[in-house]
Amino acid sequence: MKFIDTHCHINIKPLLERPDEVVEAALIQGVEKMVVIGIDIETSAQAIELAEKFPQIYAAAGIHPNDCSRAPDHWENEILDMLSHPKVVAVGETGLDYYWDDSPPDLQKIFFRDHLDLALATGKPVIVHNREADADIVQQILEHGNNIGVFHCWPSPWDIAKPLLDKGYHISFTGTVTFKKNEAVQDVATRMPLERLMLETDSPFLTPVPHRGKRPNEPKYIPHIAAKIAELRGIAVEDLARKTTINAEVFFKI
Repeated sequence: MKFIDTHCHINIKPLLERPDEVVEAALIQGVEKMVVIGIDIETSAQAIELAEKFPQIYAAAGIHPNDCSRAPDHWENEILDMLSHPKVVAVGETGLDYYWDDSPPDLQKIFFRDHLDLALATGKPVIVHNREADADIVQQILEHGNNIGVFHCWPSPWDIAKPLLDKGYHISFTGTVTFKKNEAVQDVATRMPLERLMLETDSPFLTPVPHRGKRPNEPKYIPHIAAKIAELRGIAVEDLARKTTINAEVFFKI
């Protein structure tokens, strides 16, 4: 089986300290491609460096909502330059995060809109982070002209997913879908169109069952996430692997 980890952070510690080992371990488990996601200028640049070193790695460049307050002036110009790199396949991650108070919500909304503008202008998909901001994030998506993107680490119930899927967005799932009590997320993974579904680890965070609690998480654990979603949907894991890999290849043009 072949897999793609559509969202991982090999560009931050502790994974950044041993990228060769992380990539090799992923390849052994059939994870043949990985998209490394930037959360600020430094990590976006680091994602590009990893993409230049490893043929299996692609990069995304953006400012995480928790990092908006620390972004430099004219950050958009720096991100735009990065988006011209041939191995940078997406804008992000961006979005809204009301769980932490690192950046004011109004500032996050401005940055989110600016990332959506960049995605629309460059034709690259946007990678969206949502934590406890359902209403505002749906409003901004529905009001904006961009309709090519993925909500990573899906956290919310079906009534939030439905309008975003109708808009054209994809949804990707992390190890949280394997957590026993995460029924709302499992419901979305079961009901949503398979052609819009993708897999990710969000490593080094959110290690899936049966390794939950073990840190750091790594791309090599993608098969556990695939197995759980296949079980929920009542299909063979081979079929889920094949379809989600195609979805990611088309979505990121990799």
